[in-house]
Amino acid sequence: MHFKECVCGGKWRDRADFLADGQIILVGYQADFEDLKEGMFLFNHVTVTCGTTLSVAAGRFVDLYNGPIFRERFVNSAECEGHCLRKDDINPCHKKCECAFVREVLNVVSRWPKRIENRITPK
Repeated sequence: MHFKECVCGGKWRDRADFLADGQIILVGYQADFEDLKEGMFLFNHVTVTCGTTLSVAAGRFVDLYNGPIFRERFVNSAECEGHCLRKDDINPCHKKCECAFVREVLNVVSRWPKRIENRITPK
């Protein structure tokens, strides 16, 4: 069984293999406010023949975070910075909001070292 498969045939044996692939680019997070771990991390598989967006449940990455998880949620309040409301926003949240831990996980994932042999160079 693989960590993730793409419609183009691309396969990644585990999370580290997936995140280290230079053709996998983190593009966002689609929040599930009922259960934040069920929200989806969105990645583009960028190759000459593929541009598929792949989704992976946030729960598959939460062990990468070991900080506090706050109890209060600020979504749709004056305190909210709105990051979780925009699926293409991977910026950190600076509030003591329950959702902030997911933003920290996104930060870890976005900084994951990529293998040199297939790294995408941004234009």
